[in-house]
Amino acid sequence: METLREFDGQLALVTGAAGVGIGRAIARRLAASGASVIVSDVHEARTHKVADALADEFPDATIHGRVLDVGDRDAVDDAVAAIAAELGPIAILVNNAAVNVQGPIYDFDPSDWDWCLRVNLTGPWQLCRRIMPLMRDAGGGAIVNVSTVAPDNGGFGIEAPYAVSKGGLNVLTRSCAQEGAPYGIRSNAVSMGLVRGTRFLEQHPEALDLPGARPPGGELPSADDIAEAVAFLASDRAKYVNGEILHVGAGTYMRP
Repeated sequence: METLREFDGQLALVTGAAGVGIGRAIARRLAASGASVIVSDVHEARTHKVADALADEFPDATIHGRVLDVGDRDAVDDAVAAIAAELGPIAILVNNAAVNVQGPIYDFDPSDWDWCLRVNLTGPWQLCRRIMPLMRDAGGGAIVNVSTVAPDNGGFGIEAPYAVSKGGLNVLTRSCAQEGAPYGIRSNAVSMGLVRGTRFLEQHPEALDLPGARPPGGELPSADDIAEAVAFLASDRAKYVNGEILHVGAGTYMRP
C-alpha cells in the first residue's frame, strides 16, 4: 500500500478495529499514512492479534492494541485518561464500533435495544465528550464516525434500533462539528449500505436480497473503499469539510 505519509506525528484511535472488515481496514489505512494507531476492540485476543499484524506490516509505524468496550462509560474514561498520559493527545478519533440486532419492533427485546444504543451512540458520545477537550487544548483534531444508510431507509424494515442509533450518530456528528469548529476540530461521518469483506455480509448473505440493498451498478464497495473515505475526512485534504455525512455506497443512497 503506497500512500502519502500525511498523518506523521498524529495519534489515531480506531474503535471496533479488530474484526476482519471496516475497522481493521481503517486502522491499516491510517498506519500506512504514518499515523500512530491505537487498535481498540472489546475482544482482547483479536485486538492484540490485529495490532501485532499491523506492526509487522508497517514496521515504521507505532501500533498499540487496547481492549475497550465503548459501551462501558467508566472504561472509556479510564482508557482516554491512560492514552493521554502515556501517548499524548489523540488527533484522530474514528468511532467505528457498532452492534446490530435484527428483528421487528414488536418482538425486539428491550435489552437488545439498550445494547444497540449504548454501543452505537452513547459510546461515541462519551468518547467525543472526553477527547474533544484534549483536541481543543492541542489545537485541533478530526472525528470520523462510521454510519449507514439505515436511518434514511428505516433500517430496511428489520433493524430499527440500529437505524435509530446511527441516526443519532449522524446528529452527534453535526453537533460536534458545530461545537468543535472554533477550536479546529472537524467532525464528519461516512455512511454506507452493505460492504464487501465484512463479517455481517458473510453471516447474512440474504441481506443482498432486501429491497434497495444492491447499488445501481451492482458492485458493493469494499472495506478498503470505506477506509479511504475515512482517511480523506481525517486528513488536511478535507480541511474545509465539516459536519458532512459522506455516502460511500455506490449509489445505494438513491435506492428507495
